Amino acid sequence: MAKHRKSSIRLGGSYVTMMISISLVLLILGMSGLILLQSQNLVKYAKENILITVMFKDSIPEADMLALQKKIQLNQKIKTCDMVTSEEAAKRLVAETGEDFVQDLGYIPIPASLDITVKSEFGDSTNMEAMSAEIMKEPIVGNVYYDKTQVRDINSNTQNILLYLLAFAAIVFVISYSLINNTIRLAIYSKRFLIRSMLLVGATRQFIRRPFLWQAVWMGLVSSLLALVMLEGLIALEYNQLPELQTVHNDVKIYFLFGGIVICGMLVSWISSWTALNRYIRMNTDYLYV
Repeated sequence: MAKHRKSSIRLGGSYVTMMISISLVLLILGMSGLILLQSQNLVKYAKENILITVMFKDSIPEADMLALQKKIQLNQKIKTCDMVTSEEAAKRLVAETGEDFVQDLGYIPIPASLDITVKSEFGDSTNMEAMSAEIMKEPIVGNVYYDKTQVRDINSNTQNILLYLLAFAAIVFVISYSLINNTIRLAIYSKRFLIRSMLLVGATRQFIRRPFLWQAVWMGLVSSLLALVMLEGLIALEYNQLPELQTVHNDVKIYFLFGGIVICGMLVSWISSWTALNRYIRMNTDYLYV
């Protein structure tokens, strides 16, 4: 009885060790996915905050300016289009320069304008230049400008960064799969004699596989949930240290990431168990002692 209890404790300890090992591997995989997601969100945030300024000509009726604003807002590529009056523009310039030129001049030399931002998928140089040229054709528009250097730098740098991060995430996934696979293979290796004994007494392959596969799925689920708890703690710590990152937080993508970790944990555990089981079920008895 005591021997059986010790054996059960040892077996339970091995399961706990396996689940902790798998959860740590899934945590690393989740962290790489989180870095990739946050990088994509930062790129989107940067592109959607590139400002196109449309300056109206002098003495343009307000109704005409509002009509153009509404027309631009209907464009599917536009995210926001806000009217900036001459007074608001003057206040901005005074705040930036610290000089009250309006009081010195006695009038506001800045015409009304529109501040436009585009959706992230259209925040490249080609689309920005095309939209600026199209707006410039309007007879009431005096000038259209945006920071071309900023647009070029954002697109060139972010493409390289995302490519490197994607490659890094792929490498982490391969390493994670290998580690989980080796962990489960070692666990099944320790039960190779039990598998052989079941075959000798007439158990079918499906009957032998079933408990091992269910156990693998269960361990993958528990391990992934442990990884999610740790990942959620890291996210909370990250936002506590860097509150600015909350501006690019996307709940939907985070939930997809969490779901992917759970599916990955269960699926990799199942595949690894299936592969290892087939190996020992088909293995010649002589090789069991190798």
